[in-house]
Amino acid sequence: MTRPAFIFVGNLPCLDFVNTEPVQAGERVELLGGFGDLARWLREAGVLSADAARLAVARWDGTGEGREVFREALKLRAALRAGAERLAAGKPVGDEMVEAINRVLAYRPAYPRLVRAGKRYTSRLEPVSTSPLHLLVPVAESAAWLLEHGEPSMVRRCEGPRCVLLFYDTTRNKSRRWCSMEECGSRAKAVAYYRRSRRASRRLDDPTRE
Repeated sequence: MTRPAFIFVGNLPCLDFVNTEPVQAGERVELLGGFGDLARWLREAGVLSADAARLAVARWDGTGEGREVFREALKLRAALRAGAERLAAGKPVGDEMVEAINRVLAYRPAYPRLVRAGKRYTSRLEPVSTSPLHLLVPVAESAAWLLEHGEPSMVRRCEGPRCVLLFYDTTRNKSRRWCSMEECGSRAKAVAYYRRSRRASRRLDDPTRE
């Protein structure tokens, strides 16, 4: 069975998570089929190590706890999408996204652990929660960073007419328009070229046409 290819164009994990429900061939597509796909996305997004992802699948895939965290992941994604689309439209984010973020952040009880870092020591937070819901915390933390430290106007929706992908515009002049130049950007250029060619052809056929 072919596993879905995830899309990482958002520049923030929370937006890449929203983008696991893209539009392909004109239809909305679900890239997360279950807990296993969720764990794989977390690993490919760089917020969960390969070992932790394998352990999570072995421990929770196919269990009631795994199904519960998957349902919570879809709820979080829906709230993040609604909030991000509001930001992209220049509107306030709304309470639903904030409540969803806080609900997930509550599953991160942790303690500071002193570890060696080269010749120095540093403190790192070690999670102590045994619930798989803590797996979603990095996504919620990314969304919290966006609301606390990010620039709302930099949240954009791809200008492709059939695209629903979102991204955080980190370009120097804040001029990014497409999810990627290879996809929507190249299609837009092809359409623009076709229209220019059609206009030029009509002018040649009818010199009186402006």
